Amino acid sequence: MDLRNRKILVTGGAGFIGSHVVDALIKEGADVFIIDNLSTGRKENLNPNAIFYEMNIADPNVRDVFEKEKPEIIYHFAFNVLVPKSVENPLIDMDSISGSINILINCQKYGVKKVIFSSSGFVYGNTHNLPAKETEPVDPISPYVVAKLAVENYLKFFKKSYGLSYVVFRNAAVYGPGQITGAMADYVRKLKSGKQADIWGDGNKTRDYVFIDDVVSANLLALDLRDDFSNPIFNVGNGKETTLNDLYFKIAKILGKEPKPIYHKDRPGEQVRYCLDNSKLKKYMKWKPKYDLDKGLEMVLKYWSENH
Repeated sequence: MDLRNRKILVTGGAGFIGSHVVDALIKEGADVFIIDNLSTGRKENLNPNAIFYEMNIADPNVRDVFEKEKPEIIYHFAFNVLVPKSVENPLIDMDSISGSINILINCQKYGVKKVIFSSSGFVYGNTHNLPAKETEPVDPISPYVVAKLAVENYLKFFKKSYGLSYVVFRNAAVYGPGQITGAMADYVRKLKSGKQADIWGDGNKTRDYVFIDDVVSANLLALDLRDDFSNPIFNVGNGKETTLNDLYFKIAKILGKEPKPIYHKDRPGEQVRYCLDNSKLKKYMKWKPKYDLDKGLEMVLKYWSENH
């Protein structure tokens, strides 16, 4: 799709994934508008060529942004990202659900053509069928995942009832330069400062790590997916399992540090194994990941050494 002068609204555009997508959209010539309440997003992530509205997606005044800017496409990233906090207090995710519904109501009212939603591969829970395909039954193990699935289902409703086209990306563990939350960022931060990081459990939990640039490329490819595509839900991952211990030891080796993580009793609502099948994305969007974990980690640590 030619994005020159296309009007695109990005919720959560000051966050890690959202800001990278904003940068890519602007580079392609799009007119980009951002809604972010900066609860976890950062002002320094904001692209100066985007128009920024500091507000919660659940705010009724969101309609004023739609009325003024009249976006054609929505990228929806704004969501609570603190999964352990959602386990401690399931009410936290109510704001993400009501805000998402608010966005979709305005999409329907103001004639938005397509919504691209950032969901999570955690929806498959602790399945033994790995790498998990999109056809795997969902088995939410945290309120965060319950909330993501709720929005996926609201998208189906708005498609059936109002013809609003959508694409859902169930992302693996996204990482890359500029990330400040999550286990990987914590490992890097602690090890670089001469400390050791915390690991909940024995470190044998696995994750499927996908580099931010590969996630961005999928999000741009989604614009060309035909509107009548049946079940437009796609996994975005590398399809490879890496244990937390392996990740920790890789980071320590690159930094020249001795790896002695501090182990704690595991927390409730944790995913034990995590790996996504990406064949559907490869087949229908011709997507291909360019970064394996070793190459991606080198770029992450290069960024940390230059910016911290």
